[in-house]
Amino acid sequence: MKKWLSLALAGAFATVGMPGLALAADPIQVGVIANLTGQDVKTSVQMSHGVELAADDINAAGGINGQPIKLIVEDSEYRAQEALNAATKLYTVDKVEAAIMFGGSSLMIPVAQLAKEQGKVLLNTSSSSPKLGEYPGTLFSILPLDDILAKDLGNLVADSGAKTAAVVVPNNAFGMGVADAAAAAFKEKGGTIVETIAYTEGQPNYRADIQVLASKKPDAIITCGYGDDSRTILRTVRELGIDAPWYAAYPSILEVENKDWMNGKLSGVDNGGYSQGVGKAVLDKYKAKYNEDEVMAHVYYGYDAMMVLAEAMKKGGTDAASIAKTMPEVVKTYEGASGKIVWDDRGQRIDPPLDVITYKDGKFETTGTRN
Repeated sequence: MKKWLSLALAGAFATVGMPGLALAADPIQVGVIANLTGQDVKTSVQMSHGVELAADDINAAGGINGQPIKLIVEDSEYRAQEALNAATKLYTVDKVEAAIMFGGSSLMIPVAQLAKEQGKVLLNTSSSSPKLGEYPGTLFSILPLDDILAKDLGNLVADSGAKTAAVVVPNNAFGMGVADAAAAAFKEKGGTIVETIAYTEGQPNYRADIQVLASKKPDAIITCGYGDDSRTILRTVRELGIDAPWYAAYPSILEVENKDWMNGKLSGVDNGGYSQGVGKAVLDKYKAKYNEDEVMAHVYYGYDAMMVLAEAMKKGGTDAASIAKTMPEVVKTYEGASGKIVWDDRGQRIDPPLDVITYKDGKFETTGTRN
C-alpha cells in the first residue's frame, strides 16, 4: 500500500510553528483515504489538500483542546480492495477513530461497511450513491447524494428549453444514480430521453458506445464522470461531430479534451457556496500554498470534512461514538467552505447551495444558482 509522501509528511509535521503544543500533548490521528495513484488522481489529490489546509488552520488555532491533528494518508489506488486495505490499516493498526475518504461509491460502500463493523466514523467527500444513506451513525456526507443534485440537473436541462436528451454515464453506482434521477426530473417536465448509454470504464475508445447519438440528434446530453474516461468520451463526441450541449453533475471533475470545441458547451450543477466567505478564504489559501489556479470543488469538501470532524472532537470527545453523536449537532451552526451543511437523520446532506457551473475560455465559472 502506497502513501503519498508529501502529504503524509505534511501531516506528520503539522505541529511545526505551534509553540509548546507539540510537546504539550500527543497528536490526534485522522485517517485520509484517497486515490493518489490510478484513476482520477487530480481531483483526489485536491481533496486531500483541502483536508490538509483545514488541519493547518485547526493546529494554528490550538488544535483539538490543545492536541494537534496529525494526518495519516493511505492510497486506495481507486480499487475497492486497496480502499479496504487502507481503511483496515487506519482503523485497526493506526487506531484512528475517524477517516476522511475520496473515492467512488464502489469503494465508499465497502469501506462504510467496514467502518460500521469496526465502530468507526467515515466522512464522505466524493461519493453520491443513495445507498450511502444505509449507514447512519457511521458515514456522514459532505456533498449531496445523487437523488438530490441530479434531480436539479434534470430540471436545469428542461429549463434550458431542451425537449430531447441523451444520457451518457459510467456504468457504476454514481453514473446510474445520476442517470435515474436526472432523467426522471427531465421527463417530469415534459422532456424525452432518446438514448441512455452506460459505458464500461477504462476503455481506450468509446466510438462503439457513442456513435448512436449521431442519428438520435438530442437537444442536450446529460452526463457525469471523471478523469481520463471523460476526456476520451468528449474526444469521441467531437470526432463524430455531435454538437449538442453537455449538462453534467459536478462538471468541474470532467477532463475537457479540447478547450476551444468545448467552450460554452459544457455546464451543469455543483454544490455551491465557494465564491464567498469561508470558500473564498480557502481558495486564497489553496492558491498560495499549492500554486494552482484550477481549483476543484473537492478542495472545499475535504476542508469542510476536517473542520466538522474537529468541531465534533472539541465539543464531544475524540472517540468514534462521541464523534458520531456530536457531528449532527455541530453542523447546525457550521458555515463552511461549501456553504451551510444540513444533514438528514442518516447524516446525508440535503438542501445544499447549488451553483450552475459553465466552461468558458478554458476554465469553469459560476454562472448562476439553483436555490
